[in-house]
Amino acid sequence: MEIFEPEAEQKCEEFLQQAQQVDPNHPEVYQLLASVRLSQQRNEEAASMLNKSMELWIHKEIGDASIPIYDTRLSLVKLLLELGMFEHAFTVLENLQKENDEVVDLWYLYGWTYYCLGDDEERTQEEKFALWADARDCLETAVKGVLYNMIGSDDDAMFEHSNELIATINQIVPTSVEEPEEEIDENFEIESEDEDAMEE
Repeated sequence: MEIFEPEAEQKCEEFLQQAQQVDPNHPEVYQLLASVRLSQQRNEEAASMLNKSMELWIHKEIGDASIPIYDTRLSLVKLLLELGMFEHAFTVLENLQKENDEVVDLWYLYGWTYYCLGDDEERTQEEKFALWADARDCLETAVKGVLYNMIGSDDDAMFEHSNELIATINQIVPTSVEEPEEEIDENFEIESEDEDAMEE
């Protein structure tokens, strides 16, 4: 099987170059090229290709024929995450959410993106906690919430990865935080009692 791999890669390159010549404004061609470059560990070129792909459609209105289909954009997010292009990933996810927010993989990828951002060593503990709390909310929506119960998913790898991330987050970030509103109410009651006493 290894004998045919170099030939297959070369053929893939040729087909994508031909597709690029036929339609140089087709975003999926550049996304596929990025995937090939990523597999070749040519990450800078892969990032450049993804930027080119997104530039061709990201500012278009929902429903525009030039925008890649939903699943293709979900795949794009995965490539962006592999390259650490988190802000780009959020941009695509926000577009997908506006189009259809009842997709399990959407919330899984949201959660994964928040998790990756929080996993940055340069984050403060407060920033990490906030990002990972958001990650947990999204991941639980994906695999534990009403959406998952209604729609479900046959992606076992996604389900397992989500639960692994949730377990990791739960070891670091408390699952419940005291509500600030309660503290405000208590302070208000104390102040009210003091005012009543002064009036007497």
